[in-house]
Amino acid sequence: MQLKKSLTTITKIFFGLFVFAYPFMIFYALQQNIAIRFLGFVLLMIVVFSFINNRNKYLFMLGLTFCFLIIFFNQEIFLKLYPVLMNASVCAIFALSLRKTPLITQFAQKMCKEPLDAKTLTYTKDATMAWAIFMLINTILSLITVFLSNEIWTLYNGFISYILIGIMMLTEYIIRKGKEKCLPQ
Repeated sequence: MQLKKSLTTITKIFFGLFVFAYPFMIFYALQQNIAIRFLGFVLLMIVVFSFINNRNKYLFMLGLTFCFLIIFFNQEIFLKLYPVLMNASVCAIFALSLRKTPLITQFAQKMCKEPLDAKTLTYTKDATMAWAIFMLINTILSLITVFLSNEIWTLYNGFISYILIGIMMLTEYIIRKGKEKCLPQ
């Protein structure tokens, strides 16, 4: 049991590093003329390994589709669409949660022992909506970079987008600091 937990933790760390490094790896691979299909097969192995460890069938299907597009069409554009798909997926998670219980409301409810008051519910819904809008804008900007140079694509998707996410997190944290005690400080 401990081995499985350790492997899961290692996999999560590896996958997080992979997501962060992806634009730089692709930029390097394209500069070195590494075969696009080969990169598609490498990504396919990562997707399968990730599925074995976390069993998320929706992300697995998205990953499989993405890999098969790369392998079948052998076009660099499909390699560059990965950040677009990730941003769009996160945007969808936030946006779709607004139909029932907003995602940040769900997190706050898990951390809070007592029911959330109306003020906190409003805040968590607004924060979820803000994240959905932010991720939509990030998705659009990421999509635009797909059609620009590899240098601009790498700069935005490997650096600028992370800075913007960090600014969004910091902004949301500062706003949240003055809110209800159930929200993490």
